Amino acid sequence: MKKILFTILAVYFAQAFADTPEEWIARANSVIKKEIRASSNTIRSAYSLGSLQEASAILDSALERFPYRIDIWLGQVQLNGEMENCKAQVKYFEKIHDLLKTKKDKCELAGGRKIDNADKLLEGEFSIAARKHFEVENDPCYEMLARQMFKFLPNSVESLNAMSVVHMLQESDSAIVYLERAHKLYPSDCIVIHNIAEFYKRKGNKKKHEEYTMKEALICKQ
Repeated sequence: MKKILFTILAVYFAQAFADTPEEWIARANSVIKKEIRASSNTIRSAYSLGSLQEASAILDSALERFPYRIDIWLGQVQLNGEMENCKAQVKYFEKIHDLLKTKKDKCELAGGRKIDNADKLLEGEFSIAARKHFEVENDPCYEMLARQMFKFLPNSVESLNAMSVVHMLQESDSAIVYLERAHKLYPSDCIVIHNIAEFYKRKGNKKKHEEYTMKEALICKQ
């Protein structure tokens, strides 16, 4: 009950004293705190869940006043990634995609910057968010974001690579479908070539593995 009340008060004071998007963002950043977490063999610092929830509540209120500030929506993606709340990340990415598709002329980033290439922005932000889950071996969240990225950006090299990784993690041969499509669209992409070589290595296809290993050596290691 105290935590809920504290969050409500934090949002109230943010509403009372924040007049610009930057002030809202600064207020959200100011409540984020770190704490020490200890396990059986490690001691590390991490953001406290309560402070992340407070910051997220403040940004939600900011978005009610400044709904076209895409950097604030992306801040919510980042905060919820820290909380490993990938369902919320999907929700915010859905909203970002909708705004960029239907209200792109009104959308902006910090400093009033307009968004020239919405797909490139989405591709980059999806990749950052998904990679964070991959690095901590949170496979369900990685898959959730990879599938959403592919839904929005079916011809993106990053989305095709991500989907191939999803299938490789599941030891599914379908991974090669995405890799071959990516290679056809982006024949000189080194990550795609490397992943194809790795796929054939895992499958024990020596001929194909050597073919793509040679391609990687010729194209990517100059």
